[in-house]
Amino acid sequence: MSRSFSTSLIVATTAGVVLLIGVAVAGAGAPAPDYRGHAIGTIRSIDRADNVVTMSDGLRLRAGDGQMLDDLREGDLVKVDFAHERGGWVIRAIEGAYADGDPTETESE
Repeated sequence: MSRSFSTSLIVATTAGVVLLIGVAVAGAGAPAPDYRGHAIGTIRSIDRADNVVTMSDGLRLRAGDGQMLDDLREGDLVKVDFAHERGGWVIRAIEGAYADGDPTETESE
């Protein structure tokens, strides 16, 4: 094996390892598609055209079906179950929460 070929092989292998590490690190910040969470909080706003609910803490959640939002109003205290799907937070279930329960920070599983 020639010295030039060995050096090229080492450089190519090192570059490949660095690329794989870079891809792994870049993907580490994004939640897995099955990442789920739940929260109890107040609705700040509802964008019915895009089916997006913004919670008082700034969390933006998209409803797959606009009918989920029909009975909701800004200022409502709600309990919401959501998941990270296709690059955003998607509502899995949303319902009114009891006023005597303490609002919580967004929690994840």
